[in-house]
Amino acid sequence: MTKLRLISLFLKAGIAVPFFYFGIQLIAAPFFPGYSFIRNVASELGSDRSPLASFFNVGIFVQGVLMLIAACGFWLGSRRTGVPWGLAALISAAVFMGGLQSMWAAHFPMPDPRHGGHPLFLAFMIAMPFLLGTFIWKYGRTKALRTYVAAALLVMAAIVLVNSGVLKIDASQVEGLKQRVLTLTIFPLVAVAARILDRVMQENLE
Repeated sequence: MTKLRLISLFLKAGIAVPFFYFGIQLIAAPFFPGYSFIRNVASELGSDRSPLASFFNVGIFVQGVLMLIAACGFWLGSRRTGVPWGLAALISAAVFMGGLQSMWAAHFPMPDPRHGGHPLFLAFMIAMPFLLGTFIWKYGRTKALRTYVAAALLVMAAIVLVNSGVLKIDASQVEGLKQRVLTLTIFPLVAVAARILDRVMQENLE
C-alpha cells in the first residue's frame, strides 16, 4: 500500500465518525425503556441503567479510535497538500483530543464522576468546529459548504451561550436534543473536512 493510499484510508476513518456516533445511538436506544432523544443525553445509553451499556461504550471507544486515526490523516494529508502548518497542527490536535475524550467517556461511563473528562478535552471540542470550519471555508470552494459551516458555527455558539447561562433559556427538558444538535455541529464537520482533504490530495496528483 502506498503512503497516499494509507493517508486516504486514515481520512476515511474521519468520514466514518458521525455515522458511527449517531448509528450506535440509534441501535442502543430502542432497548432502553423510556429513552427519549429529546430529554436524555447520549451518555445515558452507556450508563448502569442501560441494557446495552457495554455495546454503547465499546462503540464510543471505537469512535474515539477512529478519530485518533483521522487526526493522523489530517496531519499527513495536510503536509502533502500545503495546508498551513499551524492550521494543520491545530486541526490534528483537536481531532486527536476529541478522540481521547470519546475513549475516556467510554472507559468511565455514567454515573462515574470522571465521565466528563478533563476541561482540556472540552476546550478542544469547542475549538474543533472553528478549526475544521476554517479549513472547509478555504478548501471547500462551494457556496453551499460555506453556508453549512456558517450555520453550524452559529448554532454551536448559541448552544454554548445557553449552556454557559449567558442566554437565559431553560433547556432542562431538552438536554438530549441540545446535545445532539451540538454534536451535529462537530462530528459531521470532521467527515466533511476529511473528505475535502482526501479530494485535494487526489487532485494534486493530476
